[in-house]
Amino acid sequence: GLLLVAWLVYTAASRVPTLRLVANAMEPVLTLRPQHEWHVHVSHIWSSGQDQAANIKRALQVILPGSRIFLDVDDLADISALESEIGQSALVLMFLSKGYFSSRNCLREIRCAVQLRKPIVLVHEANEAKGGLTLEESMSECPDELRDRVFDSRRRLGMAGGGALQWRPIAVF
Repeated sequence: GLLLVAWLVYTAASRVPTLRLVANAMEPVLTLRPQHEWHVHVSHIWSSGQDQAANIKRALQVILPGSRIFLDVDDLADISALESEIGQSALVLMFLSKGYFSSRNCLREIRCAVQLRKPIVLVHEANEAKGGLTLEESMSECPDELRDRVFDSRRRLGMAGGGALQWRPIAVF
């Protein structure tokens, strides 16, 4: 019985795709600098982005085994430590959905990320039924003093053309 369960778990896990390096087809070895506890800090507004943010965390952990992804509902012990968690993160993923820039806590995260010059990755929800909005609408909601830092593609990771990644959930996760 136990051997059968172990075999089923192994078989299911072996079918899950993971990111591999082109050079050797191996999974990348993820490292963190001593000042970092997290590879990614997922910033989102609870009212329109909580489910999607949880899915992003799970998906990253599946395709990048060993990744350390911060998500407040899982990892935040004290709301007063929000800025500290940003400081302990290698980069910040901002999940943009309706109301994101009106959230006091999201603004705390953004301001801290900007002040600490953290790399920023933008992911936006486009499905209106799930709290989506266009990237232009999201830009207009962003406070003026943060707009250039948040939306300037020259200051973000891997966003040629100035866009953000559009959230497209995959049923596997």
